[in-house]
Amino acid sequence: MQLTLLPTGTFKLDGGAMFGIVPKRMWNKANPADENNLCTWALRCLLIETGDRKILVDCSIGDKQEAKWRSFFEPVGPVSPLPSLTERGISPEEITDVFLTHLHFDHCGGGVSLDKNGKLVPTFPNATYWSNEPQWATAMNPNEKEKASFLKKTLCR
Repeated sequence: MQLTLLPTGTFKLDGGAMFGIVPKRMWNKANPADENNLCTWALRCLLIETGDRKILVDCSIGDKQEAKWRSFFEPVGPVSPLPSLTERGISPEEITDVFLTHLHFDHCGGGVSLDKNGKLVPTFPNATYWSNEPQWATAMNPNEKEKASFLKKTLCR
């Protein structure tokens, strides 16, 4: 079995949203916020190669979002696992499974792409996509606190 971390860039999130009730003076030492209270976070996917399986765990943010959305989260870098896979000589068609740890946009956005007609399609056409029913139900009907973390452009039905 071979495990490979695939770098897919960075993005920014509000420090208070990330750390909740933990005082800023505690988390700001390890994760310094900018003038807008945003912290920079690395985006990575995990590639697991075993036997005839090529398994991707999470898919990063993806590149389908509009400029206004991008201005809030300031993604930098490829924001998709595709360039890192290509560097390793792996095509999207070779991925056999995609495990989504949860369905927040920063974990599943790269799992779907827009086709030439603007329709959402799986980025990895031969893969079985895995999640769980409670997470899918939450993504389809999010609570007020989490609804900004689920984007329709990151979920295929």
